[in-house]
Amino acid sequence: MSVGAAALLLLGAGVATATAAEGGSGFHRNLDPNAAPSSRPAAGPEREATAAASRPVSGKNPSAGPGKKDSSGVWQVTTPRVRLSNTVTDADGSTANLTFEVWTADSSGNAKTQVKISDNQYGVLVSDFVKSGSTASVTVGAGRLKPNVDYVFHTSAYAKDSGLYETSWSPWARFRVTMPVDLTLPAPNASAQNPDQSAQPYTNTMAPPSPWKTTAAPSRDRSAASGSFPTRCTTSSDGVKVCGKAELYDGRNFTLHRHTGSRGTAAALSSLVSGCDPANPRTGLWTTRFEECSSFTLSWEATLNNAPVGTVKALVVNERQLDQKSGNITERISVTDVDVPATIPAFTLDAPKIDCEPSGNCGVQNLSGWTGAAAWVPGDHHSVTADASYVWGPDLTGPNTTKPQVMKLGVAVALQGNPKIPGQTVQTTPAAFMDVVGGDLENGGAPDQIRCDNTKIINAVPTTGCVFHNYVPTYTFNAAKYPQASSHAWLIQHKLANHPGGKADSKPLYFLPDGDISGNRTVICPTGWAAANGDTSALNGTTDKELNCDEFAFNATYNSGGMPSLAGGLNPVGSGDACVQTLASKQDGTVHLFNIDGLVPTWKEVCGRSAISGNDNSGSMAAFAAFNAKQRLLDRDPYWLNTNMSAACSADSTTVKCTMTANNR
Repeated sequence: MSVGAAALLLLGAGVATATAAEGGSGFHRNLDPNAAPSSRPAAGPEREATAAASRPVSGKNPSAGPGKKDSSGVWQVTTPRVRLSNTVTDADGSTANLTFEVWTADSSGNAKTQVKISDNQYGVLVSDFVKSGSTASVTVGAGRLKPNVDYVFHTSAYAKDSGLYETSWSPWARFRVTMPVDLTLPAPNASAQNPDQSAQPYTNTMAPPSPWKTTAAPSRDRSAASGSFPTRCTTSSDGVKVCGKAELYDGRNFTLHRHTGSRGTAAALSSLVSGCDPANPRTGLWTTRFEECSSFTLSWEATLNNAPVGTVKALVVNERQLDQKSGNITERISVTDVDVPATIPAFTLDAPKIDCEPSGNCGVQNLSGWTGAAAWVPGDHHSVTADASYVWGPDLTGPNTTKPQVMKLGVAVALQGNPKIPGQTVQTTPAAFMDVVGGDLENGGAPDQIRCDNTKIINAVPTTGCVFHNYVPTYTFNAAKYPQASSHAWLIQHKLANHPGGKADSKPLYFLPDGDISGNRTVICPTGWAAANGDTSALNGTTDKELNCDEFAFNATYNSGGMPSLAGGLNPVGSGDACVQTLASKQDGTVHLFNIDGLVPTWKEVCGRSAISGNDNSGSMAAFAAFNAKQRLLDRDPYWLNTNMSAACSADSTTVKCTMTANNR
């Protein structure tokens, strides 16, 4: 019997068949665990005893495997195809065999009900004849025993030459089938609503370094520690030097002035994007796929003939909003909490300017001047704002306008300052605030880069839109409705070292839009695999017609085990046989996810495949097309997978035994 056929009997139809057979007239269940072995003559008819003949004897230490005893003396077996063993001795030196009888056990380990482990009328298994003093063994077939049930067995000996039975049974041996993988799944909730895939939170964590990184680009994250930008200086003809510097605001490197100055108050500032409040600034740089909120501290340090004169400081909050359905980009920049020292009697800001690269791709541009007076004196901390808008489109002039393009579009406002120093006039000053640009996602691009494209995303119709492509969106399973798919993904994501899609481990999935997706599936999930290895008890309802092979990581990702390395595959394997292999099966009304009988994971695998409900497999991904379209995922774009499952697991390091709970109930 193949592994697949054995697994099918093991946890599916085999259980039902055995149960039916137990109710048939051919099986005579033993009602007395202490009944004489000769009353169950499965090994053959007992002959009349002679004075010279001696009876064979079972050993005193029967064992069950594969597995080992726990501290309480119970054999923990790792497969329902249990091998039962005991020694047998015949004083006459004759060959002998053993009859094995299995019973369910109560909590104290006492025999309750005999279990039919063969199709003979006594429901017992008989070993081959072995030499006296040797070990006799039998293997209980697939489907006879259930995981997570306590059993006991005993043996009786039968001698070939004398034809005599042992007068009593051996000591009982207690065992339990404990699968290496056993996830207890919640009952599906057919009315559970799909998670809102558009609810993507603000984050200050950008995409991890690309696994296909081709150049040694400097690391750029959104922490304050790495948020310092180059200092830029200029010196006038009369010896006044002004150096401008910008740093990400970390909540400690700038003192906020939350009171009314001579010309206004910071609290009067309004927000452009939903996750930003210039009056209560976030620290550092935060984005969603379509919105950005960043806070910078700016300083202009003035010296005269190398002697310090004073430093003007300000907090700048930059807000940008993208339209995923067009190339429209809007921006608001707020200069707040300006602090002018007494040594500089007045400070003014130059008018904001739009800076667009590559040139020719910004289309219609609109820019307001400063709202409010862009001039300050010591003790005055009022705020000013400026708004800008521009558009990217494939019909504009410029390079590669019909392809995805990383742009310097968002650098709309360059701040310049004119500190007035007594007795001096500063004619030229440096730009003190500018974004870091350059490089693409794979080569260390800036965290707030904007990527615009005109790509066939929705129903093969080209659509124009822009995203902050260093933001990694999250696809969330409807775990309550599709617990089998969610639990399988949870298992692979948490137990394998590559943690596919795991945000906590910074291991995103990488989207594969047009690659050989069917080829990936052929490698991992060949036709007929689920039917041969699954259990139809996992099907859910009358509309659930067939089992599916659920591949994880998904075949439409570069993480798929079927994606070859020459095509950019990150975890290539020769076949799905190299993956963690599981199946969903209903046990006493509850669906479990088990490893397939005989296939114990090493947890060094890089992929998983599971025979699960077809409805679960397809339904769990039903919202992905809309998610993909909204988030504008392009080739090799990273995204997280939230399995939406929680697990309460046992502390046993040899098994993965967990009770799963859907987070969206």
